Amino acid sequence: MVGLVPYASLNSDSPLSEAITATPYGRWLSILMNLGGIAGLTTVGMMSVLSQTRLFYAMAHDGLLPHIFAKLHRKTNTPWISTLICGIFCALFSGFCPVDILGETTSISALIIYIFAHVSVLVMRFTHKDMPRGFKVPCGKWLIPTVG
Repeated sequence: MVGLVPYASLNSDSPLSEAITATPYGRWLSILMNLGGIAGLTTVGMMSVLSQTRLFYAMAHDGLLPHIFAKLHRKTNTPWISTLICGIFCALFSGFCPVDILGETTSISALIIYIFAHVSVLVMRFTHKDMPRGFKVPCGKWLIPTVG
C-alpha cells in the first residue's frame, strides 16, 4: 500500500480503500471493497445473534436461565423470545457504537470463544476420560486442541 500512495495518507479509517483509489481501477474497486467490508461485518453480526440465541435456548433448557428463553415459536420452531432480546440488544449496541469498536468487539469475542472451546476440550480430556466420543480426532486427541 505504501508504494501506491504516500504513507501519510494511509492514516485514515480505511487505508486499503485510500490506496486502491490511487490505482486506475480506483473508484469502482474501492466501492466494491467497502461493500464487501460492510457485508462481512453484517454476516459476523448475524452469526453472533443466531449463535447467542441458540446458547440462551440451551442454557434455559438446562435451567441456567429462565425458562422463557427456551420457549419455541409454534410455526418456526425457533427460540423467538431470545431472538427478540438479542436482536434488540444488538440493534441498540450497533446504533450507539462506532463501527471500529463493533469490529474490534466482534473479533475479540470470536477469539475468546475459540480459546475457551479449545481449552474446554483439553479439560474434558482429563475430567471425563471414560465419556464416549462420537468421532475420533485426527492426529490424536491432544494435538489439535493444543495447536488451536
